Parts: sequence; C-alpha cells; structure tokens
Amino acid sequence: MCPAGYTLSMSSPPSLDGSNAVDLRFFDGFAWAVPTAFAGALAAFRFEQGDVIHSSRAQYGPDAKPIEGDSTALALQVLAPPRSARSVSSEADGDRRRVSFESEVVLAVVDLPTGQRREIKTTQGRLLMTLWRGEMTWIEGEGVAPALPLGARDLAGRLDDLATRFKALSADRPGFRCESDTPVFLFVVDLASDASRVKAEAIREALAFVEGGMTLDLTPVQLDLEDADAFHPALVVRGLALPGVSAEIVTEALRGALYGGGRAGSSSGGEDSSGTQGGGGTERFSLARHGLLTAFSA
Repeated sequence: MCPAGYTLSMSSPPSLDGSNAVDLRFFDGFAWAVPTAFAGALAAFRFEQGDVIHSSRAQYGPDAKPIEGDSTALALQVLAPPRSARSVSSEADGDRRRVSFESEVVLAVVDLPTGQRREIKTTQGRLLMTLWRGEMTWIEGEGVAPALPLGARDLAGRLDDLATRFKALSADRPGFRCESDTPVFLFVVDLASDASRVKAEAIREALAFVEGGMTLDLTPVQLDLEDADAFHPALVVRGLALPGVSAEIVTEALRGALYGGGRAGSSSGGEDSSGTQGGGGTERFSLARHGLLTAFSA
C-alpha cells in the first residue's frame, strides 16, 4: 500500500484549461493512458511530484476500479522532482531539453489489484519511453539510454518529401477526398505544445471561411517513416484540404493569421512585421516558414 504522505489518486488530472473538471481525453500513440492534461510534462520532459499515470484508460475517473488479477493494471506516481513552473517548452534550445530529458525522476510503481508498491529512480527520458512503448524495462534502467526525440522542426523540414506519401494515404481516408488541384496546406502540430496548438487553431480559424474544408492528421508512424520512432510521439502532420479556393486566396488568409510578431499563434521567425525588407518595400512573409501549400489531384 502507499505509505503515509502519499495518496494514489484514481481520478484524472486537471484539464488543460486549469479547471478541476475530469478530463478523459488522452494522447494517441502511447502504450500507457496519458491524459492530455499532461501536455506540458510531455513537452518539457518533466513529470513532477503528484503526477499519476495509469496503464489503462479504464483506471481513470472517480469510480474506476482495476480488474482483479490483472497484472497489467499498474500506476506510476511521481515522487520527485518537486512541482514547479515548467519553463522548458517543446521549442526550447536542444541542450536545455536534453538536460530535462536526462534528469532524475523518482517513481512509485503500484500494482493496482494488490496495492503492492516499489520505488524506482530513473530518468525523465526513460519514463517517457515506458509510457510510449509500454516496456517496464525502460524505467528499470535496462539497455542503452534513450535518445532525445526529434521535434517539430525536424519533421517540418521533411514536408516536401512527405507530401506524396500524405496524398497516397489520404486517398483511403473517408472525409478527406480531394477533387483535382485542391489546395492542401500541410504543417506540423506538436500536440503537447501550447504554442503549437494555439498556432494550429489560428490557422484553422483563418481558413474557416472555406466551405467543405477537410482535416487529416497523420503521425510519423502512419506516414511509415523509416525513423518514425525517433520523433516525439505527440507530433502529427496535419493536412487541410481547401476545395473551391485558389492557392493565392489560401496564402492571403494565412498571411493575416501568421504574419507579424505580436499576434497569438503567429511566428515571427525572422519575418519583419512592417512588411518591408531593407526599406525596399519587398514583403518578407514566407508561407514556407510555417508549412507546405501544395495541390492534390483526384
């Protein structure tokens, strides 16, 4: 059983909006049931004291009960590091992310049917791998240390090569049928990153005027990348199919949402919000900084 001072919560963590409402949304692509409320922890590679993650979605909620005799019904309770402001974002300098990824974390591993409990010292990176892959050997310290996952920028750099593959896979997806020369905007979303989700919402709102617009998310695994396992599991390539409009109209709509340093969801990325370069009046907005605008044929 858990010792005095530690209580294993069976309810979900607070929702993304900071309320105490039970949030039963989970990240896809993880062997363990990781609620979306842990987005910040996944982005920063920092789970903290009091965080509890269950091996199954059925184990969440105030009335959840593990199945008797189910040896796979486990929970991980984080005992250390102490809770603090999570300051390292998913877009932070690689060295800072590596420090967090390799930092120590102390866990209580709880067998839910029996209540038996043991403590493990491991790293945040090994914890992530167990949640992602499902093998407890990661947090047991077996094998070589995991590599820092590739991030959104690494995946975005491959959009040109991925467009054909995305098109081929989307042909079999209901609700994402493109007529000839339909503009499609491909971009990477880090579902664990607040900034990335805000930017994705700004893009969606900017293109909401398009009637019949369609959205499709594909993970690196679904895209069958040879090194798919090297990417952070919260990354997706999002395609927005925009029938009945031209590429020029799409570009202008996205310019309004993405251009300029001060707007929510924008990315200055070296772009000059004045819209000029060197005083010569040449606009510097580049849609390629944010994604790939292509066209799919039927």
